[in-house]
Amino acid sequence: MIRRSSVALLVVASVAAAAPSAKFTQEYQAGVDAFRLGKFDDARMHLEKARTIAPKLPGPHRFLAAVAQAQQRWDDCIGSARRALELNPTSTETAETRKLHDACRTSAGRVPYRGPALGEGAAIAVTANVEGATIRIGGLTYGGTPLDPRPITAGSHAIEVTKLGYKPVTVTVDALPGIVTDVAVELAPAS
Repeated sequence: MIRRSSVALLVVASVAAAAPSAKFTQEYQAGVDAFRLGKFDDARMHLEKARTIAPKLPGPHRFLAAVAQAQQRWDDCIGSARRALELNPTSTETAETRKLHDACRTSAGRVPYRGPALGEGAAIAVTANVEGATIRIGGLTYGGTPLDPRPITAGSHAIEVTKLGYKPVTVTVDALPGIVTDVAVELAPAS
């Protein structure tokens, strides 16, 4: 009998810990309401507070992306949409968040993905401060910079960028399903 009540208390405690706080709910709802009323600065303030309170919940990130889009802050929109997708890739809002991400990439002047639908695959685009640098992903050569969005499997990838006369750079990125992951590399001269 004691064991059952201990287990029941643990379950109740786990559920309570998972529920957002009242302060989070208040800030989040105030942000959503302000967004819907077109009060984007107020929305941003409330949603940033909600994000600070519960950084692992995707909702504030998703709405911050929409606020950034409305304010034409494209990089913030891309980053917030991406973070929402990272936090909950199976959300009922995933398709809309991917569309928001793509729209902000296009508005930012980035080359759109033009291939077949990505589905659960991903795409990657690579730019560098030096044109014509060689790009290798997983040991395979993909071309030179700038590299327009190309399909790739979703997941972690090591990207190596090299050019004669420059120090090679290797970065690891997480390519998310259904969107383009942009990688910008700075090559330094090999003194």
